[in-house]
Amino acid sequence: MSINLGKEICRRRREQKLTQEDLAELSDLSVNFISRLERTKNQNISIQKLDSIARALNTTTPDIIMNAYRFKEVKVENHHDNTPVFIKKVLNELRKMAPEKAERVCKSFIVLAKEINKE
Repeated sequence: MSINLGKEICRRRREQKLTQEDLAELSDLSVNFISRLERTKNQNISIQKLDSIARALNTTTPDIIMNAYRFKEVKVENHHDNTPVFIKKVLNELRKMAPEKAERVCKSFIVLAKEINKE
């Protein structure tokens, strides 16, 4: 039994209609790293990077690893995330901020959204 994390990550990325650039941005990794991981058998990846990718794909690291060990491609139910890419990008930027700053930005955004919805 062999493991191919890159193949599993690519499958999940495409299932969610994300580009390599989208996944790189959402996981705070480089496009080159994502590309190399998906296309080569070099599976040298730290648990931190794999965790970042898993979060970006709305799943868990153990789930990616378990599915990567399977012989045939398996369609994973309940992990498809319909959140638009631009919303994921906003959430990713908020995660990078200090909690207090992110909370201020969110409160401001809510005020703005409510004002726009009044129109």
